[in-house]
Amino acid sequence: MKTKFFTIILFHSFLTVFIAQSGNVGINTSNPVEKLDVNGRTYTNSLYLRNPGEPTTTGGHFLATSDNNVSGTSLQLYDPTVGNSALFNYMKLVLTGVPKSGITDYDTKIDANNFLAVIHNYSFGLANGDSDVTLDYIGAQGVNDSKQGSPDPDIRMYKSNGTWHLKAIFTNSTLIDYTNNTSPSTTYNNFTLIFYIMVHKKLIAKQNIPNININLGGANGSSQSIPKPSGF
Repeated sequence: MKTKFFTIILFHSFLTVFIAQSGNVGINTSNPVEKLDVNGRTYTNSLYLRNPGEPTTTGGHFLATSDNNVSGTSLQLYDPTVGNSALFNYMKLVLTGVPKSGITDYDTKIDANNFLAVIHNYSFGLANGDSDVTLDYIGAQGVNDSKQGSPDPDIRMYKSNGTWHLKAIFTNSTLIDYTNNTSPSTTYNNFTLIFYIMVHKKLIAKQNIPNININLGGANGSSQSIPKPSGF
């Protein structure tokens, strides 16, 4: 393949431009593989991308900002063929044999340094797939039976020792089998919990937004002037 050589003098520095027969233009590279192939650093005030979320035909790369650099202005290439996960991950986690007290600490082994994990949705069931599950107040049979179980369970992801952990417990309540409406089973101890988890690769995060602490002073917040979180 023939290659034409051009030399451009700019501000007393030398820049070599190569134009291949394919029509590709290379700067500091004699074998340009794209319409414009720059081997070196570039500096510009504006950069417009056509279809930035689509993979290229030559490498399947995605452009994403990195939260590892100090300035937050550089771009990194993400290659799904060599990366350990996609930028966005939707995971279904099914836990069986769960006791009626729930889950105190389950280590998902998901790296908390490189991923952000949140619970998108969840459901409860019996071992046979039935969904007749409810909450009951913890107490002796016949004592405080008029009390309803906590309607707001503590179900969340949290960081511990570098990985994401999962918790699903209930305040003063336990899960019960309600397949028999007249006599629910308070001894059933084999539940199935299903969690739908969104896992985001931190490569796409612009920055870590600082914690926000607002004192409402005893008011309901409707009349307060709340500052907008930084970065939005």
